[in-house]
Amino acid sequence: MGFHVVYVADGELTKVKKVNYVDRIRNFAYLNQPYNKMTMINIPAIEGIYDLEYESPDEDTELLAIVVTCSGYGENDYYNLWVNGELWFDTWFPTEVKEGLYIGTATYVYPCDPKTPFLLRFVNISGTAKKIWLGVRFLKNRTPAITKEVPILDTLAVKAPDYPITSDYLDPISGS
Repeated sequence: MGFHVVYVADGELTKVKKVNYVDRIRNFAYLNQPYNKMTMINIPAIEGIYDLEYESPDEDTELLAIVVTCSGYGENDYYNLWVNGELWFDTWFPTEVKEGLYIGTATYVYPCDPKTPFLLRFVNISGTAKKIWLGVRFLKNRTPAITKEVPILDTLAVKAPDYPITSDYLDPISGS
């Protein structure tokens, strides 16, 4: 002998039907063309603070990663990195290998406005000569290449600081 139970599907199941469709998943990649750029600075064998500045392309982009590489660094050398005026990496010490500072993944990106500024401020405590490379990995809208020319860069140029060098000057925004 058996019996049947009838349950009227309502309550929680009805609530599920009322969930609004999500139009856009927050920080999900929507652009489809990879765009990678690397810039560098030569730092002389002089103790001090040196800036490496970069500006993203003049279009909307989605940031996947930042790559920082340093040659000839001393163990006490470090850098700070600001993106769009916000401090992202505070007192970050270089490592012996290229370091990928991943911001996003295939399912998470950081949207950047056109011409988003990046500032890497390197503190050369060791006073040794070195090169610093800053690479950024973006996604952008697919566009045909405008030119296929490749500029020849002066990779031996040294950028000297254009402000007083003091050990307590670390924040380019507030000056403190």
